[in-house]
Amino acid sequence: MSLLRRGPPEFTFFFLVHITRKGLLWFVPFMALSYIMYIRSLIFFPKEPSRTRWGAPIVWEGTFDREKDNRFHRTRGTVVGLSVFAVGMYLETYLEDFLVSASRYFMPDLPLMVYVLTERPSEVPTTPARRGMSVITLKVTRQTRWQDVSMLRMMDLRDRVLPMARDQVDYLFCMDVDQIFTSIYGPETLGDLVAQLHSGYYLASREEFPYERSPFSEAFIPPGDGAFYYHGAVYGGKPNLLLNLTSRCLRGILRDKNIGVEAIWQDESHLNKYLNLEHLPSKLLSPEYCWDNRLWLRFHKLRWGKKNYEKTRA
Repeated sequence: MSLLRRGPPEFTFFFLVHITRKGLLWFVPFMALSYIMYIRSLIFFPKEPSRTRWGAPIVWEGTFDREKDNRFHRTRGTVVGLSVFAVGMYLETYLEDFLVSASRYFMPDLPLMVYVLTERPSEVPTTPARRGMSVITLKVTRQTRWQDVSMLRMMDLRDRVLPMARDQVDYLFCMDVDQIFTSIYGPETLGDLVAQLHSGYYLASREEFPYERSPFSEAFIPPGDGAFYYHGAVYGGKPNLLLNLTSRCLRGILRDKNIGVEAIWQDESHLNKYLNLEHLPSKLLSPEYCWDNRLWLRFHKLRWGKKNYEKTRA
């Protein structure tokens, strides 16, 4: 500093510029690394790693004993169901990979019933199924708009899947087909009513959640309400509670359609209304269970498939 005070103006200017450039070369990478480590810390050490304010567990790797859970459910003779829609181009684009990965990773130690809903049952791929896994194909009517396909899944679940599932399985998961299981998705996820934290909004504030904000829609969530944003690609639970969920969401969807209103994210918006304001889930799944690769996660059980909406939503 004494050199700076005693030096001539032109030397002082040169020295400051030199220091600034040299400092930036060190400072910018340091700040970038600090930011990355901060964001990663939010994922690896979330604020609420294992419990909600109403006491529901949030399932992360390391918060459960899978062998203990498996022993418990094998002793009880638990059977798990998995429902998936494969209509239009989603059938040939995603279904085979979904089924193959489910056979390998989804509840591998428990009996499994898979319900495939499609308008083309004869084109459902025949894939090798593990021991204890059965695939049932159900024919549904193809809707003309992809938005209606999304919304009216609630009707097919209520009317086609759940009447069978309540007599065949103890728990049922409802999932989008454009996903792939990547590691063991086990009995730690089973619960009365299970919701999936949306990885795309995991780091967002509540004010940023894309809840339906129009009071004219049955999916309306007032500002300040709601705890989490849930993903419509994964939800599950006991069949009787899923019957309540699908019936309530369908009622809201049909009321909206009658007055020419459509919620911002179709059935996902109605699902969020139900799970946030009407029936809090008994268990939440961390983003590890429905992973978007924009998040840095050490573990993931199910990842989003490559999206091709121009093809699949045509």
